[in-house]
Amino acid sequence: MGVLCQYVGDKTVESPNPPFPSVRMAQLFFEFLGRYNEWKLARRQENVGMIIVCTLGLLALIIPWLFPKAGIAVSIVLLILFYFSTKHYLELNERVSHLYVNVHILHHHLTGKLEVGFCDHQEPCNCVDNFRRYVLTNYNISFDTGFIR
Repeated sequence: MGVLCQYVGDKTVESPNPPFPSVRMAQLFFEFLGRYNEWKLARRQENVGMIIVCTLGLLALIIPWLFPKAGIAVSIVLLILFYFSTKHYLELNERVSHLYVNVHILHHHLTGKLEVGFCDHQEPCNCVDNFRRYVLTNYNISFDTGFIR
């Protein structure tokens, strides 16, 4: 009888070492990145909500002309759905606006720290440029401009 042995190789994956100028800068960046991703998701939800609201509103107007006998009842149901979807859309819009303000403040804060050269080194270094390049290539977020997309 044989014994089946499987050797598991040591496959330690080294995490990429992002060039953060300091530990506090890394914490601030990860806070910004979390809020940024939350804002992008909320913005996508808002866009889908806008499409739903426009579609329901348009259907509520067109259905009575296309189906005169049953169109009024369907139109009333669509108007009720339109009301609730508009209410939900307005809540999403408020949330997106609130998240944008948070993201914009964090972006401005990070940009200000990068302009001052906020790092833990005493001698001249390229930490800030390396960090900006890293964020632009990996996350497509620019800290050179004053706006966020």
